[in-house]
Amino acid sequence: MNPYKALGRHRCLLRAFNVRRYFVETIRAIVNQIEKISEWCGRIFSWFIVAVILLSLFEVFTRRILGKPTIWTHEVLSYLFCGAIMLTMGYALKYKTHANIDIFYERLSSRGQAMVDTITFIFFLGFFSIIFLWKGVVFAATSWAMLERTPSAFNFYVFPAKTLLPVGAFLLLIQGLSDFIKNIVFLIRGERL
Repeated sequence: MNPYKALGRHRCLLRAFNVRRYFVETIRAIVNQIEKISEWCGRIFSWFIVAVILLSLFEVFTRRILGKPTIWTHEVLSYLFCGAIMLTMGYALKYKTHANIDIFYERLSSRGQAMVDTITFIFFLGFFSIIFLWKGVVFAATSWAMLERTPSAFNFYVFPAKTLLPVGAFLLLIQGLSDFIKNIVFLIRGERL
């Protein structure tokens, strides 16, 4: 027996329920993909910190023990550190490791925390990320147009490092949107995605 015929005039309610369920599943799939991107970037690019440490040790060894400093390590260290910071911002947001004022936040219920997170995304994080992305694209595009280099003896290209600014802002923005969507769904439905 067809369930639509059995429901008679209430068929539209069942269809609306299916559309709603499909919508929630689509949102869940999008959020999961964003979470995977943040996780992947965090796990890969956090290794840049290990490279920074090893390169710093190399520079200390060559400068202090061998007495022969290198001209390139300072710039490479700066670019690696920039990459580590910019490309793991979304990962840090996912695990809530950014600076937060916990005095009042901890005392709120989970719905209250979701409300605070939603409001702070709208007025602070979302706004900051969009401006950061916009200005970062202009900043990187200008550097690419000039094929900008450093004025040092090493004469390293700068535009790849400047490209990390809008990429990092984008990663932060999409992870912020993921958290925003999860909080909205939690506030509406009372359950987490």
